[in-house]
Amino acid sequence: MKEIHELCDLLPGTFMADSWRSILELYDEARLASDRFQESFNVHCPEGCGTCCEHFVPELTEAEASLIAAYILLIKEDERLLERLLKHDGEAPCPLYDANSPYHCTVYPARGLICRLFGACPSEDKNGLAVFRKCKYNEAQDTPNLISAQDFAHAAAPVSTMREFGVRLSSMTGPHDPQPLAAAVLAAISQLRFIANYLASGSHDDDNGGAGPEIPTPTPIAS
Repeated sequence: MKEIHELCDLLPGTFMADSWRSILELYDEARLASDRFQESFNVHCPEGCGTCCEHFVPELTEAEASLIAAYILLIKEDERLLERLLKHDGEAPCPLYDANSPYHCTVYPARGLICRLFGACPSEDKNGLAVFRKCKYNEAQDTPNLISAQDFAHAAAPVSTMREFGVRLSSMTGPHDPQPLAAAVLAAISQLRFIANYLASGSHDDDNGGAGPEIPTPTPIAS
C-alpha cells in the first residue's frame, strides 16, 4: 500500500500536489507539537476511545478534503467509503467513522487538522493565552481536567495552540469557506478526477508523456 506522503508524487507539478505537500508538513508539525504537549502534561485519550467521532462531523478546508479524497481514491481504493459519503445526511456520527477499526477512522493517516488536535492540544482563553480543558468524553483519571495559562507560562518550552495551527491551515486553503466533511470530500473527488483525466489526455506538455494516475470511478459516483 502506498504511504500518505507518496501521494505528492502522483500529480507532479500541479497545485494539488503542492497543496498536499504543504498540508502534510503542517500535519507533521501538529503531531510533534501535540506529542510534546501530551508527554509534558500527561494528557491522553483512553485507549480505543472514538467517542468524539460519534458526536461530531468536522468541517474541512479544500486542502484537507483534497488530501482525504486522494487517500480514498489512490490508497484505500474503497467504494464503500464513497457510498458512505454520498448517503451521509450531515448528522453525527462522522461518515468516515468505523467503530471496529483500530483508530475508528477509515482515513486516519489523512484525517483533518481538528481530528488530530482535538483533545490533544491547548486552545486559547479570551486573552489569547494557552489553556487546556479535558474533553468531556475523556474518562482517563490521570489526565488533568484543566491546565491553565499560568501552568503553561511555567512550561519548559512554548506550547502551540489549536488557533495557531488553524491560522496556518487557513492560509493554504482555496477561496471557499470550510464545508461539512461529506460535501467537501465529494467535491474534492470530482476535482481530482478532472485533473487526473486532463493529465492522462496528453493535452499538455509534461515529463511523463501525459500519463496521469489511474483514478478509480466506482459506480455510485459515475451514476
